[in-house]
Amino acid sequence: MRWPGFREDGSLALPLDPAPLLPPAMPLRLRLDGHVLERKRELHMTLLGRDAGAALRIQLGDERIRALFESVEWAPRGTGRYALLHKAKDQWDGTLQAWSLIEHLQAPACAEFRYHLAQASGLALDCGVPHATLYVVGDPYGIGLPDLAAYRACFVREVAASEVIRDPITAGEASR
Repeated sequence: MRWPGFREDGSLALPLDPAPLLPPAMPLRLRLDGHVLERKRELHMTLLGRDAGAALRIQLGDERIRALFESVEWAPRGTGRYALLHKAKDQWDGTLQAWSLIEHLQAPACAEFRYHLAQASGLALDCGVPHATLYVVGDPYGIGLPDLAAYRACFVREVAASEVIRDPITAGEASR
């Protein structure tokens, strides 16, 4: 997989092909727990959040981080396991209630990459939570999960695949 480079905000994210993660059987809007979430237009797997990215760039430099990225085999895949997340974000005009539906990804390279970064830098960096944010409401960018602690703090519940994926045969018959 090609080196994605750091984003403007300092994070490092791997772009993902939306086709396997958002097949036609998945709706444009999804109602979960009374919230209507909209499908995201761009999908990625965050490898490093802004803070970790900034600290590692200072400690190791971009070229060393790139070399560690390129030393592992990247092949993230969807798992069909979903979770609903919520975070109250402080904004200039009050609190923003952000909700996201994520799909957990099978991506052993993510933990390996973060492990190598932690070993090389001496910085505390957990394995992270490989995922793709598929649907959002409140904040179009999602919630931001830089580490396991953030995931645990935002986790609401597991979401069954039947709540997300619409059976096209059943849906077609229901509209007749």
